Amino acid sequence: MKKASTAVLAALLLVALTACGSDKSDDKDSKADKVSLSAEEKKAVTSLEKAFTESATGGLTKTEANCVATDFVDEVGLTKLKSSKLLTDAGEVNTTGSPTFDADTSGKFADALLGCMDYQKRLATETAKTDTTIDAAKFEDCLKEKMPDSLVKKMLVASQTNASDSAQISEQGTKAMTDCKESSKK
Repeated sequence: MKKASTAVLAALLLVALTACGSDKSDDKDSKADKVSLSAEEKKAVTSLEKAFTESATGGLTKTEANCVATDFVDEVGLTKLKSSKLLTDAGEVNTTGSPTFDADTSGKFADALLGCMDYQKRLATETAKTDTTIDAAKFEDCLKEKMPDSLVKKMLVASQTNASDSAQISEQGTKAMTDCKESSKK
């Protein structure tokens, strides 16, 4: 994986994890297994899966990455992923530029991501690893209440589309996370 798009993918995952429920990937595996993809779509899924798992920060597990990539390619389609410059004409992750997502494409990415992983659980677990004063279970419960998937999706879409209210939406997520950290001290 090269720099530009890999960095964008890493940023998408990092925004998702720092913005920030049971592992949802088990629920989605069966859908990913049932999706019928063309050879070209399968190549795109493999390329995206690799990018999602190679991310230095916020990387997904192989199962999560396959689920997200499969759902994203299936829902958005190769034509749109290529025109948004996420994929090259050869179906590989674009390593020379940054993709541009419209709200619909970004929303479908968020849906795929949130449908394939338990965001709040991951954020709570990762935060508790670096901040030993946090009770991970309490933090997760608070995040599920104050930072539900609907807010995480809103944050991802705003960030990916450079929405005019992106800073305000991000502030909502930051406040929820800060409040949850405070209320989850051991």
